[in-house]
Amino acid sequence: MKKIVVLNILLLCVSFSFAEDVTLSLEKLYKQQDTITTTQTIKKQDIEKVNPVQALEVLKNVPGVVVQKTGDTGRTDPSIRGFGDNCRRILVLIDGKPEFMSLFGCGVSHSMLAGNIDKIEITKGPDSVLYGSGALGGVINIITKTPTKPFEGTMDFSFGSFNTQNGKIYLGGLQNNVIYEVSANKITSDGHLPNSQYNAVDLYEKLGYVFRDGSSLIFEAKQFQGLKHEPETRTKDGGKVYTNNYWEDYHRNSYQLNFDKMYSRGKLFVRAYQNDGDHKFSNNWHSKDSLIGAMANYDWEIGDSNLLKLGTDYKQQEGKLLSTNSSSMHLGSWKLYEYAFYALDKHNFTGKFSAVAGARYNNNEISGEKFVPRTGLEYQISENLLIKGLYSRGFRSPYLNELYLTKASNKNLKAETVDSYEIGADFKKDDFNLNINGFIMKGDNLIQRVKNKVIPQSFTFQNIGQYEFKGAELYLGYIFSKFIDAQAGYTYFDAGEHTQGRPQDKLDLNVNFKINRWSLSLNSMYIGNYYAQDKKQERLKDFAVVSAKLSFAVNDNVKLFVDGRNLTNQQYEIFLDRDADNYPITKMPGTTVSFGTQIKF
Repeated sequence: MKKIVVLNILLLCVSFSFAEDVTLSLEKLYKQQDTITTTQTIKKQDIEKVNPVQALEVLKNVPGVVVQKTGDTGRTDPSIRGFGDNCRRILVLIDGKPEFMSLFGCGVSHSMLAGNIDKIEITKGPDSVLYGSGALGGVINIITKTPTKPFEGTMDFSFGSFNTQNGKIYLGGLQNNVIYEVSANKITSDGHLPNSQYNAVDLYEKLGYVFRDGSSLIFEAKQFQGLKHEPETRTKDGGKVYTNNYWEDYHRNSYQLNFDKMYSRGKLFVRAYQNDGDHKFSNNWHSKDSLIGAMANYDWEIGDSNLLKLGTDYKQQEGKLLSTNSSSMHLGSWKLYEYAFYALDKHNFTGKFSAVAGARYNNNEISGEKFVPRTGLEYQISENLLIKGLYSRGFRSPYLNELYLTKASNKNLKAETVDSYEIGADFKKDDFNLNINGFIMKGDNLIQRVKNKVIPQSFTFQNIGQYEFKGAELYLGYIFSKFIDAQAGYTYFDAGEHTQGRPQDKLDLNVNFKINRWSLSLNSMYIGNYYAQDKKQERLKDFAVVSAKLSFAVNDNVKLFVDGRNLTNQQYEIFLDRDADNYPITKMPGTTVSFGTQIKF
């Protein structure tokens, strides 16, 4: 903890040395914040259209993103451009803070409920220059609500198929420069399969102060407790993964202290945080983990055409295995730290031509030093058309389980790397929006569990081979009138031989209607050329899922809704990219319906 305190003091001193107060406005700074990546933002009004249970569920209709689920409750694990692995190869953040379990490096997606979301920002493609290890396929930043009124709140309640009940309460306010907020989310469900019950509570608190100069100091805390049963899911070879009445009990907490200060030519951003978890499973598994870290960056507008981002961060991961029935696991406690420095500069050469260049130096206690660059160009061909090109490198350092936990562990593992090359175009005119992106990603040192050639029936983690992913993404959006708008997306993905759980084709369609007090949101998703094994082996059934939500506004504050999922009762299965569970394949629910109300005040 002393390291974090010392580091934050140094960060503040360095940042304030750049933070002289001058007279220019921040208008140009905001315009330059985009660093020529492929990003998409899902706003609060879009989240409300799909009535999500889990936060990451709302990504299911984003081009380039595939969400792996165990049902309408439970796990919800996204992959971006072929990288997922239970959120081990993409980085999930909550208000800019990393959110993963240190022992395995995975994201506990079912602990990220949807009760307090303002918006979600998705970066597609590697972004390790800004975010470090784990950002191979992309970054997901879940941004929580911040009150703007003296007092405000919402209450959401719904119930439906499989005795699923979902309650959300949010209260907050901004009075006399004090920010306060509390929210609670409670979910229970019998599940769509035998032994797939789910019971979870998520609490969130925020307390802060806004100073006269506009700077803010805010403390956030989150507590989650969830009991999740796993059904007898089949594996790719036809076996069973879990025993009868198998369950997992998760307790997770997080704490975060934020300091933000705006200057007329810049913004200072400082975070210190801690995550911890206590996990008990019915097979006598008991583990604990913690993640302690600090980060800071300063966005500095230099002149009229240059934005420089300087940053640093520190992480310490710790994992403990206290009990297990598995003979392949080692009881014990392990720690791992890393630190980094980075810089990213965006320069506007003319009103139409811009370039970005940056790099990150990362030092991991075990896998050592890593240097990753990024560079990109964008050109405004016309008022409506923008083209861009981007090169970026991502990496993932090995996690504690790969280094120490199991008999398959290997202390000599190198960090995984991927080089991404991307071109894209954005066309916007009036109410029409078109976005096209094509990419090639070439990876090396992929960490996988492979058979030990010396000891029969045993495995080891090794860096193996190279791989290449290619793909294209298309997005169309059009507002026909104040009564109807629509969005469509198509994703083509070529995984080469690595086809396991990576569909080649994905088609998304959303249509929204609004007439007087009635609102109807329709969304559909088609998945094709979908395999449970590499080299296009064991093809899973193509499927198309259609869902809808119909809402009626009783008045400005009260809304009633009915939400229907898989309305055509499509029978289909989802592959789960979880090596630890031998890659289970889960049967998904048929048609489900829920009824609910939302009250705002």
